[in-house]
Amino acid sequence: MSLVTSVSKIMFIRGSNKLICHNKETFVKLLKNESQPLITVSNHRSNIDDPLMWCILKFREFWRYKDRHRYTLAAHNICFTKQFHTTMFSLGRCVPCVRGEGVYQKGMDFCVDMLNDNKWVHIFPEGKVCVAAEEPLRFKWGIGRLVMDAKTDPIILPVWCKRMEDVWPIHPPYYPKFGNTVEVYIGEPFSLSDLKKKISSKGLSTEQMRKIITDEVQTRMCQLGEKVNDLPKGSAQAILRKNPPIEY
Repeated sequence: MSLVTSVSKIMFIRGSNKLICHNKETFVKLLKNESQPLITVSNHRSNIDDPLMWCILKFREFWRYKDRHRYTLAAHNICFTKQFHTTMFSLGRCVPCVRGEGVYQKGMDFCVDMLNDNKWVHIFPEGKVCVAAEEPLRFKWGIGRLVMDAKTDPIILPVWCKRMEDVWPIHPPYYPKFGNTVEVYIGEPFSLSDLKKKISSKGLSTEQMRKIITDEVQTRMCQLGEKVNDLPKGSAQAILRKNPPIEY
């Protein structure tokens, strides 16, 4: 994990690229708090958003909170196809996620267990890279399961990355680019404890409650994207119009 962090920082060393983080103190404060599970959710702009986005942490911060460092879901058919890759990504706290196996698969079970141990889990809820010019994708329901099944209500922190694809292309040939500026916006943390209590008393199915939670996280993420001028105004409502919310 430390090796990957060191290599990632080369992308931003001595002005090769510039990394700007907004509201970093909020993230560090949550990182310090080991008494509550943390879920970070972010948009997905390039194949290596993670680990590049965590270069916002200085080396001393990384080492200080290394035991708190994130677990993240990674595509099984990309990151775990060879023994060397499996070992490398596993040491980097990447958890295999198999497309098509739904929210009840081993990788998701493991992430729920980590949250129940007050760990930090990061997730890309769009499920794949979505370039800036495209309309944002509907969030997968995995985030809904993580929030619903955690024994202690997790703090959810939205994170928005801008221009990550400028330092690492989304199409081959894959090679680093330099002279660009990447911005990472840390949003405001929130809990869905009250919403969980409310919908749990409405006689809804597990799937319906999971969708309600997912929609709420997506709305807040899109609002952050709009706030930093990376999504058109009204993006959150546009997605909900295409995928009508559950009435309760």
